[in-house]
Amino acid sequence: MKKKDTKTRILDTAERLFAQKGFDAVSLRNIIASAKVNLAAVHYHFGSKQALLHAVVARRLRPINEERLAGLAEARAKAGKRAVKLERVLECLFLPLFRVQANPKVGPTFSRLIGRVLFDRNANLQKFMMSELAEVIPQFSAALDASLPGLAKEETDWRSHFMAGAMAHTLCNADLLAKFTGTQFEPSDYETTVRRLIDFTAAGFRAKASPPTRPRKKK
Repeated sequence: MKKKDTKTRILDTAERLFAQKGFDAVSLRNIIASAKVNLAAVHYHFGSKQALLHAVVARRLRPINEERLAGLAEARAKAGKRAVKLERVLECLFLPLFRVQANPKVGPTFSRLIGRVLFDRNANLQKFMMSELAEVIPQFSAALDASLPGLAKEETDWRSHFMAGAMAHTLCNADLLAKFTGTQFEPSDYETTVRRLIDFTAAGFRAKASPPTRPRKKK
């Protein structure tokens, strides 16, 4: 078996430790001890712990986002002058993410890592994530708006927010399904999971918008 190069070994080790313990709980000392490298190697390849964290996240997310954008571009080309169907937009957004989760080599660690990324309140990490999604968010927002011409922009934004929550929960907390209901979740059958998630979120996007609630008058 081919021996991993130093940079890959550091990335793999940092990813595993960050996913297991969280970003703040892992020090560079923990990483170099587990990876069996010296501190100089970390500084040479990454410069700092924060830069290493960004490299760990980007290594997984950038290929996913590239696949998302490529899928959406293909769907738009096929649709021509028509808007891409809502279900196809959602498929382009969900499928690359859950395909990685289904990979037995990286899936379990990937799910925990994404959970840390999504729910950590580290301002630096959040800023980095926004830069990683700088092209994805506007492209998919525009596609969702086009697929739902009768829905107000504010409603589309709120429903996109709820959609993101459902996607994150399904990705990061799939084990709770079996614990609470007895229904089993199989990461390898990711296409069925994606289809269920698409059906659920598409119905939410198409639901009739309720009239705005008037604020209660103060007595």
